Amino acid sequence: MLNDPAERYEWFCLRSQPKREHIAAAMLARIDNIDVFCPRISQLKMTRNGKKRFVEALFPSYLFAKFSPIQHYRQVIHTAGITGIVGRGNQRAVPNATIEALKISLPEDIIEAPDFSIQPGAAIEFVSGSLQGLEGTVLAQMSSSNRVQVLLELLGREIKVIAYADDILLAKV
Repeated sequence: MLNDPAERYEWFCLRSQPKREHIAAAMLARIDNIDVFCPRISQLKMTRNGKKRFVEALFPSYLFAKFSPIQHYRQVIHTAGITGIVGRGNQRAVPNATIEALKISLPEDIIEAPDFSIQPGAAIEFVSGSLQGLEGTVLAQMSSSNRVQVLLELLGREIKVIAYADDILLAKV
């Protein structure tokens, strides 16, 4: 990136049209002296036709760009898919350290989200809800999204409960 000493290149958080972050990022990347950071995640989602893999922005409707506001402001805000620059008053720039930390912690390619599938027989622990702290065994993954049937031993009896995936974790072995 060519930096004129008189110009300050800063990172900005840009708001984009929903589901158009990748288009806006591609258009911005074509402009000279603009760096773009738009992390994406690939994950399985349930549809009427079963599970399908979708690639979406990690931060829906947002992306980051490093540019000189003096030189590139008009080009950036008029780029296809961009609806504005996020900020309050004169505080619009994102600290360099924040973006660098994000870049270090995220892979450069598309992030692969783990598929939620817990096999029957897996030992789990409830981490929220009224059953928090209890341990059980997965009996089956329910056909409805993100739920499992769990066998618990409670007060000397075995009972079956249905739990949301957000309420459980695989028990540490």
